[in-house]
Amino acid sequence: MKIRLAIVFILITTTPMAWAQDYYFRTIEPNKDRVNTLITQTVSIDKIVGDTIYAYASYVEFERFKKLGYALDILPYPSINAKNILMATSIEEMTGWDRYPTYEVYREMMKRFEEDYPNLCKLDSIGTSMQGRKLYVVKISDNVLEDEPELEFFYTSTMHGDETTGYILMLRLIDYLLSNYGTNDRVTNLVNNIAIYINPNANPDGSYYYGNHTVSGSRRYNANDYDLNRNFPDPRLGENPNGPYQPETLAMMDFAEERNFVLSANFHGGIELANFPWDAWKSSTNPHTDHNWFKTISRRYADLAQANSPPGYFTGWDNGIAHGGDWYVVSGSRQDYMNYNHHCREITLEISDTKCPPSADLPNYWDYNKEAMLSYMELLFTGIQGIVTNTSNEPLDATITIDGHDKDNSFVTTNQTHGIYFRPIESGTWEVTYQAEGYHEQAHSITLNSIYDIASNDVVLQEKMKYDITFEIKSGDTPVPNANISLNGQTQQTDELGTSTFTEVYEGSYTVGVTHTDYNEYIDEVEVDASKAIQINLTPLGATYKVEPADTKIWPNPFSHSLNIEVSLKQSTALEVSVHNLLGQKVATIASENRIQGQHRLNWTPHTTLPAGLYLLRFTSQGHSYTQKILFAPTLP
Repeated sequence: MKIRLAIVFILITTTPMAWAQDYYFRTIEPNKDRVNTLITQTVSIDKIVGDTIYAYASYVEFERFKKLGYALDILPYPSINAKNILMATSIEEMTGWDRYPTYEVYREMMKRFEEDYPNLCKLDSIGTSMQGRKLYVVKISDNVLEDEPELEFFYTSTMHGDETTGYILMLRLIDYLLSNYGTNDRVTNLVNNIAIYINPNANPDGSYYYGNHTVSGSRRYNANDYDLNRNFPDPRLGENPNGPYQPETLAMMDFAEERNFVLSANFHGGIELANFPWDAWKSSTNPHTDHNWFKTISRRYADLAQANSPPGYFTGWDNGIAHGGDWYVVSGSRQDYMNYNHHCREITLEISDTKCPPSADLPNYWDYNKEAMLSYMELLFTGIQGIVTNTSNEPLDATITIDGHDKDNSFVTTNQTHGIYFRPIESGTWEVTYQAEGYHEQAHSITLNSIYDIASNDVVLQEKMKYDITFEIKSGDTPVPNANISLNGQTQQTDELGTSTFTEVYEGSYTVGVTHTDYNEYIDEVEVDASKAIQINLTPLGATYKVEPADTKIWPNPFSHSLNIEVSLKQSTALEVSVHNLLGQKVATIASENRIQGQHRLNWTPHTTLPAGLYLLRFTSQGHSYTQKILFAPTLP
């Protein structure tokens, strides 16, 4: 497990009275740019209806927000007056799925799943909450104790502790998959072919804010007063966009790094819609490269939810779907983290307008969402997928890229243990490149006629040859010992003879760099295609150097539109390339900067007002100049 350091605020007591005051309020802001910057950076937006913004704030956030001058209405905390909440105090009372479990019953249920179905279900705790409650995850598979070559799927819920509908749906989904295996063909197919992971409650401290015996009065934030769905690394702002990582966030990040999830969803409440990436950008600013795929599969979830429910369900925002940043921009969201950092396809499912519904309503949400939830899992039977191996049939840690399409880390990778991969994408013909370190890449043209088609493509990559490369570093005829040579991420020092050998270097092109305290830095490209010696000559610091005619190449000359210039520098130097008329007056500066040793390509297009005629192209380095005549003839054909 990767170890991270996090700043954690320690609570003196775990009673609700020790928590900082939270607020739920609404305000009006018609200016979407102010919403996406000023407001979303100050408080935690819950939802937006027209120009009305509903938001949560800790005491510190609320005091900061008041200074912005907005008129606001403080509202009752959504779950504080939750009606008709019945709690199950035993597993038997959960039989009808019309109650919420106490925390103790929740723990018993998760353990019972494993005890009753030991060949199908494995229980793990991926960490503990701020107040020490378990963050449970179950794995469901036909051979659950084995790490089979299967695609990995993840459902997680209730990272906002007061959004409890998904909590019960996840428990019921676990029970449904386990109890129907072997008798229901659809369930059996899912369990036989997918490694299914389910985390019913990612923020138990928030759900059990008033104690383990009730979810009435549950809270959005964790026990440290942080919104966990603003607490992940962000593709736009980077690490820690909204404060230190919380224990629940760190546990989820470590878990995601240990697994190879290719498809996932996280469940929320407060509105009814499927929200898809990016949260960090509006679609008009930076749409996800798979925007159309995300929109289609989100639309499908919404359509299935609507088809299995009364009129009016799952119709939030755009009839049940929303591009995250078009709804409102946030940083540090879980779905953006999974998509950007782990190359997984994840959406956010908001499944109930009421955050903590009455217990009697819970079975209804299962009826509304069951078909959509199962169909979402079955997306793993679509797209481009297969296995990448070498000629010895060993699985490879490979990257799969859609040429001319992928951006913002949208490429996918193989499961390092098994070499399997999954690349969902919209219909079309795609050029797919398979790459692995130490192997020759391959490109394949693959066609999908529909998002729901499947194209199986197993790939065998050929290993590259390895060679030994010896560098001989001199200054003139004198060997240079103790020079640092960098090649392919490795650094070695030359011996007393000025030599250093890199062993078993894969064939290919590499950048080599040589540094020494007494010499100018050397950087150039080398081609590794055989075992050989490469000689490099360093120039002493302070040595005079001037560009000579043999170091430059100019074409075409005469020229009608633009001039190409190539300069080969024997050492790093300050270089100026300028254009002068015949009176010696400078008319243009093409380059004026420090340049490293090696070859440099420049291009100059004269201003449209520059008269045709003869000019002088001047190269200046360390006070020395070399001039060449050029003829600008814009009337040339």
